[in-house]
Amino acid sequence: MGIRYVPVTIEDDGETAPQVFNLLRGEASQIRSTPFGDVGTVFSGRGIELVWVSKLGELVDEGWFPAEDVDLILVIQGQLKFEFEAPDQPDRVLHVGEVLVLPAGARCRAYRWPRDAREATIFVAVYPAGATP
Repeated sequence: MGIRYVPVTIEDDGETAPQVFNLLRGEASQIRSTPFGDVGTVFSGRGIELVWVSKLGELVDEGWFPAEDVDLILVIQGQLKFEFEAPDQPDRVLHVGEVLVLPAGARCRAYRWPRDAREATIFVAVYPAGATP
């Protein structure tokens, strides 16, 4: 995926100007790389954060991600597999257009599926500002 940096424009009154980001082209106001995928912050403020995550050739986190608050996960390219620590929660594979409402307290991990997929899996996560995707 060709990730490019798109700066956020701030008007004189301190408010963010209306912007359009193309998530499939990797546009974001800030981008960071992790061993588990690239994360592009599209918006963070007023109590909410929206990021995209691109997974291609990423490691699978051996630990469990603890959701502190409700997270909304929308797959926009590829497939995303979720495993849950709780034995009563079955694994789930999300497809393009599907949204997972991840409840607060759920412990899980997510990765590109199938693992040998040639294209990146890209998803959008929305959660309360200050939480970590």
